[in-house]
Amino acid sequence: MQLIDPDMVRLFPGQAMKAIFLNERNRSEQIGLFLRPVYELSSLDGATEVIHRGGLIKFDEIFLVVTMVKHVGTEGGLFDVWWNYHQPGGPDSFQKMASQERLSTFFYDNHGKRFIVDTENSFRRFFAGLSELIGKTSPWTEIEFDRAVNKCCAQFYPKENLWNMVKTKSDIFDSRSRLDLDLNMYEGFIPEDLKPFYLFSTELGHCLSIIPSNLEQEADEKGPSFFLTPAPVKTVLRCGIRWLKGYPVAAIPFIPGHGLAAPPEDYEF
Repeated sequence: MQLIDPDMVRLFPGQAMKAIFLNERNRSEQIGLFLRPVYELSSLDGATEVIHRGGLIKFDEIFLVVTMVKHVGTEGGLFDVWWNYHQPGGPDSFQKMASQERLSTFFYDNHGKRFIVDTENSFRRFFAGLSELIGKTSPWTEIEFDRAVNKCCAQFYPKENLWNMVKTKSDIFDSRSRLDLDLNMYEGFIPEDLKPFYLFSTELGHCLSIIPSNLEQEADEKGPSFFLTPAPVKTVLRCGIRWLKGYPVAAIPFIPGHGLAAPPEDYEF
C-alpha cells in the first residue's frame, strides 16, 4: 500500500480509497480512509460523525473484503473501500489494520483536504480473523480481484443495499463477531447454481443472497439485483427457490422494520 501525504491527495467526486500516511502526533505509519463526497462539504456545518461497517463476501472463489463508511447526516454519504489480501503488501496491510488502535477518515473537496474524523479502529478484530482465514487461500491476480469486485457491485449495489448486507450487530463493527472459520467457509452443501450467491455476513453468518418471495413482483419490475437480501443457507435450502431473470427467489417473506422471517436457529457462524 502506498505511503502518501494527506495534504497532497486529490480525489474525484465519489472516490474512496485507503492508503498509509504518517501520523504526525505519534510519528507512526497508519492506514487511513480517504473520501471525496459528491455533496458540498461547506454546507455541513460540522457534520463529522462517521459509522464504520465491514463484511466478507466470497465471490467467484475470491474473498472480497469491504469496509464501508457512512457520513452521518448527509444525503449519499456512503463509501465502500475494497481490500485485496493477495495484492503486493496485502498481508502487511491486513496485519496493520488488525493492530492499529485508531482510524482516521479524511474528507476532501475541490480544494483538497477539508477535515479529518479520528475514531477508534473498530475493524481490528475483523481484520485479525481475516488474515488467518484468507492467508490459507491460493493467490488470485489483481485482474481477477477487480473483476470479482465489479461483478459483486453489479449484483449488490446500490450502496445502501451493500450497507444493509454487511450490517453488524451494532452501529460499529461488533468485536464479538466470529471469523474463526475453515478454509472452505461453509461445510454444508450448497447447490452449484446457488454458489455465486454465497456470502458471509458478520451479523448473519453463512448466507445466500435471495429475493424474498413477497418482493418478487416489484423485483421483476424494478430489477432483481436491487432486491437481493442475505438469508441463512439452511432457510433457503429448506424453503426452496425459483428463478427470476437469473436471480433466486425464496419463499421467505420480508417484513418491513424486522427483516427476513428466518428461524433464529438457522443462523450459522
